[in-house]
Amino acid sequence: MDSIVSTMQNGKPIPVAFQGVTNATADNVKANLVATFDRGYSQRYDDIIGSIKGGAVSIVGSGPSLRWTYKDLAGDVFACNSAHDFLIEHGVVPKWTMFWDANPIIAKFATKPHKGVKYLVASRCHPDVFAALEGYDVTVWHAAGDPVVEELLNERKIHEAMIGGGCAGVTRALFVAGALGYNVMHLFGVDSCYSEGKTHVNGSVIDQQAMPMRICGKWFTIAPWMALQVGDMNLLVPQMQKNGVRFVVHGHGLIPHVATFMNCETPDIEIRFLEKIRRRIDAVRYVFSEVKNSPQLLGGS
Repeated sequence: MDSIVSTMQNGKPIPVAFQGVTNATADNVKANLVATFDRGYSQRYDDIIGSIKGGAVSIVGSGPSLRWTYKDLAGDVFACNSAHDFLIEHGVVPKWTMFWDANPIIAKFATKPHKGVKYLVASRCHPDVFAALEGYDVTVWHAAGDPVVEELLNERKIHEAMIGGGCAGVTRALFVAGALGYNVMHLFGVDSCYSEGKTHVNGSVIDQQAMPMRICGKWFTIAPWMALQVGDMNLLVPQMQKNGVRFVVHGHGLIPHVATFMNCETPDIEIRFLEKIRRRIDAVRYVFSEVKNSPQLLGGS
């Protein structure tokens, strides 16, 4: 894949890099974790790891494309954050819904719980999320990445798994669903770009930045966090493919576009013959540019 570049400056594209920051402080995450452990929970994620013996799951984000792609959902439905309410409103009851962000704003996505849904709630979630889901089918899991998670688990002698994954709900869901045992993953509403002026199918609960970016040869309008999500996909998907997981990415957004470079199925995107040729030429150019810029490859010191 070629460089991610920003808007033109003096007629030239400028390469950019993004550094992520958490949407909650370390102290807030710790307070959430302590509240979860003090409150206690009866259903552990460890008890359902490996409970699914293969098969398809639809991991559903809340990108704008969900408005028309949700009719193609396949297998068990696994909603992330606000995708839950959209699906319920459109007559689809997810088998799973995952919440994992530590920010209290996530409680806004748990205001319409359904008895038919199994809720996978990270121990780092704010107490308001757990309060909204009181009396419903809630299983607690632990998100790897916050150092304090392991610290508190050890301190309290809680021997339970920590689940890795990316920085966004849908990228974290890849590992959560994978640990359950699914080996065919359909991705819906995982756009990672603006579409029709929106970042989310039901609108965003916060103000979002917007910037034009050229990614893998095509221009998109994105918010900075979306670039990080794409970077996570580029890292996580090949790892899971090596372990036999098959990916089918639906829609026309940025991640579906990037997925066409990653040996994923993209039923809504057709790669034309000339585009395939262009990509091969770009790949050759990339290899030769790497050789040219590497003294060791050229035999230099």
